[in-house]
Amino acid sequence: MPERNRTRETRQRRVVYDTIKKTHSHPTADWIFEQVRAAVPKISLGTVYRNLSVLKDEGIVREIYGFDRRAHYDADLSPHAHFICSDCGQIWDVFGVPEIDWRTLKELVGCEVNDQRLDFQGRCAACRVAENKN
Repeated sequence: MPERNRTRETRQRRVVYDTIKKTHSHPTADWIFEQVRAAVPKISLGTVYRNLSVLKDEGIVREIYGFDRRAHYDADLSPHAHFICSDCGQIWDVFGVPEIDWRTLKELVGCEVNDQRLDFQGRCAACRVAENKN
């Protein structure tokens, strides 16, 4: 895992992180729990949630909320945005979106920005095609 202000790494936390890192699907805690149980059969859903909270607080994973109002997780910390489909709920990474220099925001409204996130919302191509067929 990347080095940040970290708590003690446990085997369970490592498996949770590795599970998120291996997928690009922006999984929910329930999906992560099902995958992690293969490696750690006695792990509880509560333990997965606690580890996700620690990973998020340490800045090792990002939490994204979809239209399903559930937290989805992303271990790719490279600069990128997300597209969230309002019909099917799928979340995609969007690379190549120019970053905005938010340092001037402090001068405009007195805020100091530490992070920038950008989410696009709409209907994906598959959902648009499916609607046109009906």
